[in-house]
Amino acid sequence: MTVDDCLTRTREGLSTFPSGSSRLLRFLWDVYSKPTPSSGFEIFILFLLCLLVSMMMAALLLVWMVFSLTYDLTTVAIMVGVCAFLMTVLLTLVHPARCTLSILIPSLGTQQGRKILVSTVMTLTITTCVPNMVRNVNWTAFLIRCSSHSLIESKLNFSTTTHLILSDINKWTAKMPSSNGMSSLVLKQELDILTVWHEISKMTLNMKTELQSLHGFLNFASSVIQKLIGAALVLMMLANSSMYLIGYLTDLKYDNVYTSKRLMASLAASGDGTLPMKYQDRLVKTSGVKMMRAEVQRCVWGSAVLALYAILCFALIGLDHFIYKALEVLLAWTRKMPGITYHTTVNLNVRGQAIGFINFPIDSFRKEYRHRLDLLPSHCVNPLSPPTSSIISSVCILLSIALILVLGQVFALRLRRKICASFYSQREEERTHHLLRKILDKREREREN
Repeated sequence: MTVDDCLTRTREGLSTFPSGSSRLLRFLWDVYSKPTPSSGFEIFILFLLCLLVSMMMAALLLVWMVFSLTYDLTTVAIMVGVCAFLMTVLLTLVHPARCTLSILIPSLGTQQGRKILVSTVMTLTITTCVPNMVRNVNWTAFLIRCSSHSLIESKLNFSTTTHLILSDINKWTAKMPSSNGMSSLVLKQELDILTVWHEISKMTLNMKTELQSLHGFLNFASSVIQKLIGAALVLMMLANSSMYLIGYLTDLKYDNVYTSKRLMASLAASGDGTLPMKYQDRLVKTSGVKMMRAEVQRCVWGSAVLALYAILCFALIGLDHFIYKALEVLLAWTRKMPGITYHTTVNLNVRGQAIGFINFPIDSFRKEYRHRLDLLPSHCVNPLSPPTSSIISSVCILLSIALILVLGQVFALRLRRKICASFYSQREEERTHHLLRKILDKREREREN
């Protein structure tokens, strides 16, 4: 065999690879969508396909519950393993279950999938921004508490200075030779500083405890709400797929608005392959990228709702940044506040008088006392909690995916109908025949008029 023969056979093999792979995929889909396998080999292939689908769904469920809903890894792994086993058995034995699960995948691109993304965005925003705002508000309470304690300590120190002044004066007067029987000076104050200190400490401690309990409650409530919303949305998606399949099988009019190839071939076989004007506006093509008026309206409405959620998310993020910036400016202003220094000077002169008119000095007392009042000590200033820098990019990415799903919802709905048609080909023929009969009746009435 020459080199040219080897190259020729290689080219032939590569040219037949796409057709061979397409035949393989078509065979696998036929086995998966067939109501009853026709041989033991097809049963084995069906079991492998169901096992693969179950493992993929279980892996997605594991990642979602652990990293998004913050469940325990061990508990989720056990639960997901049991669910994967039950799902494999159910998909292998029950044909409608395979169809429902297959419908569920394109349903992620419909309104239900957008609800999951929007709930994830809202939960991520709330659980990130609200606790950070509570931490910064708690920082403000701590600053007020610490500065209050500092002022009280300064007041106590000033009272101590006053007592020191009186003590020095009493000692000075006691040294005087004529001070026998002189009463000592005593400072009498009606305000109990220690009692006030304890009351303020108790009040600020209660405030800090309430803020911490509020912070813990918000974290717990956001986690519970996130888990409940996630479970509710998954159940809603399963219910929506099941209801669609039930409507497809029980009602010939249900979602029967598509111009399939089978319908157009039947119209051409009837002698006239054109659609009446009424049905040209109502029917949707199953292929192509052109959207009908109803589909465009659905996209616009979905985009408007998504924009409302985006405004709410960015309002929370903006409020978090506003609180942080406002407290940062307040902190910079308070750091510039100078301390207050008190200077107390005591100047006493004692004079005597002799023979009624001769004044002479006996003794004098002069001393200066200094006391400093710090309005905001350095130990009261703790660093603020800055907003999470990645929250904006995360929200933008998730909202962009949701917007893509809004635009792709049209094609997801078309794909959902195609999946049902491939699982129930006989029912699709009945639905096509029903729509064809309505079109022909409409055409006959137009001709009569």
